[in-house]
Amino acid sequence: MKMKHVTISLLLGGLLGIHILSVPAVAMAQTENNFEIMKATGDKLWRLNKTTGEIAVCSLDGDRLICTSSSEAIRPPAVTYEERQAEKKRMGEEKKAQEMEFLDRALNAIRSLFEASLETKSETTQ
Repeated sequence: MKMKHVTISLLLGGLLGIHILSVPAVAMAQTENNFEIMKATGDKLWRLNKTTGEIAVCSLDGDRLICTSSSEAIRPPAVTYEERQAEKKRMGEEKKAQEMEFLDRALNAIRSLFEASLETKSETTQ
């Protein structure tokens, strides 16, 4: 009688083990059939999730496929257009100020050379 219980336990354990191992394989097969890939342009692909209807725009980066989902694409940017334009203007003004500072230093250096040249010329003529 005890042998029957051991045999039944082993049989049930084996069936349970086979079932647990087969679940990921079934899930993976469902996942593989869940997406449809369509070529959009020369370097862009569209990936359609057949279950959710979500569309992702994908591009190739070497041997990797980089995708941006439609939910990420519709998320508003953290910075408004006006803030971006103001930052761009500020950066341009900052760059101009740096260029002017450089030109002022260069002009002062040239003035110093001319003054030194005039001083040596006046000393030699006296």
